[in-house]
Amino acid sequence: MTGFVPAPPINALKPDVRQRGVALVTGLIFMVVLTLIVLAAMRGTILEEKMAGNLRSQNIAFQAAEAGLRAGQDALNSPVDPATGPGYFDIGVVPTGVASTDDWKTYDWANNAADPGLVYTGVDSVRYVIEKLSLRTGTAGNDDLGYSAQGGSSRDGLYRVTARAVAAGNAPIILQSIVNIEQP
Repeated sequence: MTGFVPAPPINALKPDVRQRGVALVTGLIFMVVLTLIVLAAMRGTILEEKMAGNLRSQNIAFQAAEAGLRAGQDALNSPVDPATGPGYFDIGVVPTGVASTDDWKTYDWANNAADPGLVYTGVDSVRYVIEKLSLRTGTAGNDDLGYSAQGGSSRDGLYRVTARAVAAGNAPIILQSIVNIEQP
């Protein structure tokens, strides 16, 4: 066995210097900084996703309220007198506990409003109320219309149709329109 040279011991190749672990500490600090950056980015993304979801819910609720408003207007224009249906009242039949001429602000939407039967995914309820305004004689504001019916029909007059839709987890959307009905 000539020619075989044993390997020198490992300690003989390196000087006797103690390692201090600077690379490890630097690596850990780098990982902490990266983790904080990732967490901040995730938080921002989650917030943006919630905002987009709320905007979508609000848009769907607006569309449902608009459909409810059209259903109330259709009820006014139908041959059946809307005074016989739910969600209708005039000055003589103001709901109990309602003091304002803006009845829709304090109205019990869950129990007294008309339900047009509209179903929208993500919308809890769609309701409408029809108020006959021509009989009201307010001293000021939006109900003091100074209107007098031209014809002799009991259905002639100004009506305020208010529709309300509530999307899941969001504030309600309320839309209104004024409709003038003049029977020939």
